[in-house]
This record gives sequence, C-alpha cells and structure tokens, in this order.
Amino acid sequence: MSDISTPCQTCRDVEVSKFLSLGMQPACDLLANATEVDNEKFYSLELGFCPKCSLVQIVKPVDERVLFSDDYHHIAGLTRSYREHVRGLAGELAALHNLKARRRSAIEIGSNDGTLLDELGECGFDVVGVDPCGTVSRGGRPVITEYFSSDIARRLLSDTGPADVILANNTLAHVSNLHDFLDGIRSLLSDDGIFVSESHYLPELLQSLQYDFAYHEHSRYYSLTALQVAFELHGLEIYRVQRIPTHGGSIRVYAGFYGAHEIHDSVALMRNSEDSLDLTDETVYSEFATRVVNHRDSFRRMLKELTADGSRIAAASFPARAVTLLNYCSLGPDEIAFISEISQLKIGRLSPGSHIPIVHQEELCGPEQPAYALLLSWHIADELISRLRMEGFKGKFIVPLPEPRIIS
Repeated sequence: MSDISTPCQTCRDVEVSKFLSLGMQPACDLLANATEVDNEKFYSLELGFCPKCSLVQIVKPVDERVLFSDDYHHIAGLTRSYREHVRGLAGELAALHNLKARRRSAIEIGSNDGTLLDELGECGFDVVGVDPCGTVSRGGRPVITEYFSSDIARRLLSDTGPADVILANNTLAHVSNLHDFLDGIRSLLSDDGIFVSESHYLPELLQSLQYDFAYHEHSRYYSLTALQVAFELHGLEIYRVQRIPTHGGSIRVYAGFYGAHEIHDSVALMRNSEDSLDLTDETVYSEFATRVVNHRDSFRRMLKELTADGSRIAAASFPARAVTLLNYCSLGPDEIAFISEISQLKIGRLSPGSHIPIVHQEELCGPEQPAYALLLSWHIADELISRLRMEGFKGKFIVPLPEPRIIS
C-alpha cells in the first residue's frame, strides 16, 4: 500500500503539496427554504499542487454524483458572450472537416442546455450530447443523461461508431475519475478524430487572483503542462492550443492519437511560457495564498466603508463561482441585501452557505434600487454593466476581483 496520503489525481504516485484553505464550503446547490438551510452540508475546500505535473487540485474532492444533482442550475447559453463563443467554435470545427464529402459525427460531453449541440448541428454535424443534468436542446438534439465513462463510451461506439469530434468544454475539472474519462475518449475517438477541451487556465487563475473559481464542482485546475501529462498517459497527443477569454481566461486544447495531426507551434510556445512561470515551485502558490487572504481583508473593509452611511449593496447575477467568494469573505444578508437574477431556476432560492435571497432582476433595477451592485460574474463585467444600464440600474458597480474597485 502507498504511503502517500494525498496523491496527485493525475500522477497518482506523487504527494500533493497543500497551499490554500478556503474553509468549509457548501456545494453550489441553491436552497429552497429554511429546512434545506438546516440540512445543508459543508465540505473542506483546500487546494494543493503537484510538484511533478503542476496540476492544482482540491485536496479532498467531493464525488460528482453528490455535486451534480437533478437540481443543477447552470444554463450555459444564458449569456450572449458564451453563445457567440460556441458559435465560433462550431464554425471552426466545420471548416476543418469537409462536411460536403460526408457527414461527420460530434459528441459533446457536458452538453448542458445544448447550445453548442445546436450550433454544431446547424454546421452539418450529426450530434449527440452526454450530460447527467443535460436537456434536449432547442433544436431537439439528443442527449444521453448519464455521466460519461469508459462504459458509456463503449455503448456509444457500438451504437454510432467512432466519433470524428469529441468536445468537453469546462468538463475535465468536474469528473471524479479523470483516468476512466480519458480511457473513454480514447476508445470512442476515430483514428484521425479530434478531442477538443476547454478548461480554466491555471496561470490566468494565479495572475488574476481568481480564487473564486475554486469550488467543489471543480476538482482540478489545468496548465498545458498538466494536461499533456494526463493525456499522454492515455495515448493522446496535444497538437494545438489556444488562449480564449471565457470564464476569465481559459485554454482550448486540440488532441488526437500520436502522429494523426501535425504539431502546431502554439504548443511549444505555451510550454516555454509555462516553464518560465515555475508552476511546480511552492513559492508561486504560497504567494498566491497570501494575496488571497489580503484580498479578503481589503474587500470586506471596502464594503463596510461603502455602507457606513446606510447605503445598500445588492449583487447582480449568481454564478457558481460566487459561492466561494461570498462564503470565504463571510458575506451574508447583513452585507448583501439580495442577489438579482434572470434565470428562473435561481429566482426565489437562497444562495448556498451565505443564504442571501435571490430575486428577479427587476428588484435591482426598480424604483427602490440599491446604491451599489456587486458583480459576482465580474469576469463578464462589461456585458453585465451594459445590460443593467439598459434595464435601468443607476447606481455604482463593485468589481470584486482581481482588486476591489468601483465603477460609476
């Protein structure tokens, strides 16, 4: 038996080095009433890094079947910027394939509301989604409502044959068993197929102090270095990589079987850049942890000063990443009057842990609006500010990260 108490989720033979505790945090399930508040569960949220492959990970991950219930409330296609993002991706993939010569198959893992499935279908792909919480898209694209695994991959292979394109956007961080997941990708992918994944990019998380992106639904935080190690263990080669702006800074990776695709210069360029960042050096992470603690103190101090004259603060939008920010900074109804939303899945509920009521956006923009709107989806601040001004909000905006600031 191994003496390693906390092995790296990728390497499995290397001890994870712990560097930041964000306390006991709830899952991102919204609460309906006081009974659910009383029964709410909290789990340790502590981050560590692998000194071998640079993977940052939750030290004690919670199983995905606990976190992704039938009550999952994230809707991928709700924001304009994300709809435009997946439309561009679908168009790019269509351009890489001669769809006039023959139909191509595409499978999206973590298809959510089917926004990308519809875009791929419109471009000429035969599509299937796999998502335990997914829904049939507006365009009626089919979805297998199960967790993707090597078993599901074998079933798909038997039913539909090898896939020309497999996509997993913002999914690799969610899965409990990464190795079984990648085994499934390998068995389902055609010989010249493409596996496209998007993940939040670790260097961006560190540089922009995005500790709010650390929550239980995200077990891992990737650099290209860490992805290459994981993929190579399963016979997959990364041949192209892109930086993309989604979620405050992400990485899009293209992979396939060894020798199936020409290696793009972008891979070496990004690896060289990461090597210069010393992502396996403990100092990088200890300095990040210190910045996180300092941010919490300055952010709470700023909010206290803003409300000293009786002014009210409410929050605008409720992404999953807000759970960590609110709970780590000990913010509740006494500091944040309410959270406004446009998603019917969230309105009328309470935020996990902090128990702030979630109301319709009309309350933020109505005649009794607060003086300040805290942008919990601060990574799309420009889009939110424009939309809220159009809806009638006249107050000031608080952008919490990377440094707390006010926008008039």
